[in-house]
Amino acid sequence: MIKDMPVNTGHYYPPHIKNIEEYKRIIVAYDKELRLLWAALGTQYDNQYFDTMDEATCSRWEKLIGIQLVGDETLFERRIQIKGRWTSSLPYTEPKFHEVLQSMVGNYYTLGVSVPDKELNVGILLAEVLKVDYVYEIMRAMAPADMVVNVRVVYNRWSRFQEETWNTLWNSGSDTWNDVKANAKWQEE
Repeated sequence: MIKDMPVNTGHYYPPHIKNIEEYKRIIVAYDKELRLLWAALGTQYDNQYFDTMDEATCSRWEKLIGIQLVGDETLFERRIQIKGRWTSSLPYTEPKFHEVLQSMVGNYYTLGVSVPDKELNVGILLAEVLKVDYVYEIMRAMAPADMVVNVRVVYNRWSRFQEETWNTLWNSGSDTWNDVKANAKWQEE
């Protein structure tokens, strides 16, 4: 990685020069400045990619493409939103819808495309409920104008838990209420 480049400008001087006190100080100063330069270049390099960009770059992208934050998004979630918006460009195909949904909400979605009925149905699992409006906005922008876009929340069903007992449901304490809300294994239709 660029940030971890070794810096030793003393190797470039002949031995009789690098042993002079003034040149020793120059070497130390050059090394310090080069480390700062390599760090800045490494940060710039990381900011070229959606998966590694920093907070300031995320903010710039969000302003540029008009993403409104809910307020409690992590840096990772913000990167995913930017990546989702970027990948949502036309042309639309079912694999493209899957790609965009995957980048926005991970595996927490269901997708149904009916070409004869001109209908796009997206179900967002409860773990990503805060992104429903955002997903609708992106799907509406991607889909053809004559296609109906339905985005809904997929709630946990009582029938999913009806046969469970406290011991089998909670796996002896390994699952919690938050896990039931957020884990895809409990959010089957």
